[in-house]
Amino acid sequence: MYDHCPVCKQKFDLEVGFWYGTGYVSYFLVVLLSGFTFIAWWLLIGISTEDNRIFYWLITNTVLIVVLQPWLMRLSRSVYIYFFIKYNENYESAPAVELHINEE
Repeated sequence: MYDHCPVCKQKFDLEVGFWYGTGYVSYFLVVLLSGFTFIAWWLLIGISTEDNRIFYWLITNTVLIVVLQPWLMRLSRSVYIYFFIKYNENYESAPAVELHINEE
């Protein structure tokens, strides 16, 4: 990952440990994706423990999450940084946002 945006020069690592919060965003996205796949599986195939259809959904969902993990992590970083830095249409003339930490 770049240290600064190549276009607007915004610093990505705003403070030490800044990206730890992306774990919560990524968890939310995975739970949301799992909920959607569960509802789709339930409506299209059905859920039953007698013929192991729920276990087939579980395996399919796990494989889908593992395959999509690189994109989910990038999406979670984009969502997380948007909580702190808003898009500026005049980024070419405005300075990049810097967070200042009080060091005592």
